[in-house]
Amino acid sequence: MDTVHIRPTWLTALFPLLAVWHYGDRSVVRAELLRMALSADAAARSAEALTRIANMLDRDGHAIEMHRDELRAIARTALSEFDRVPPRAPLPTSADADLYHAFSVQPC
Repeated sequence: MDTVHIRPTWLTALFPLLAVWHYGDRSVVRAELLRMALSADAAARSAEALTRIANMLDRDGHAIEMHRDELRAIARTALSEFDRVPPRAPLPTSADADLYHAFSVQPC
């Protein structure tokens, strides 16, 4: 049986993570919370970069048409933040794996 690889949101992950924290392998929860926090930070920085791009003005205060190199540099910097985010928390290797997999999304 294959599991679907998804990136859970804070809302969908909170209760399963609390259950695993209480009954299972806490290192899995710590790793997943760290990954989600890094992802949230990267998303916030990307939103700031996109706002900067959307609101760029020229010297006279007019909206610019395009400064391609500068826009690309801002976008690359924002995207590089996501390089720090691991794809997902490592799966547990102990008997706690059954509990962890109980909360995994299974394909229909």
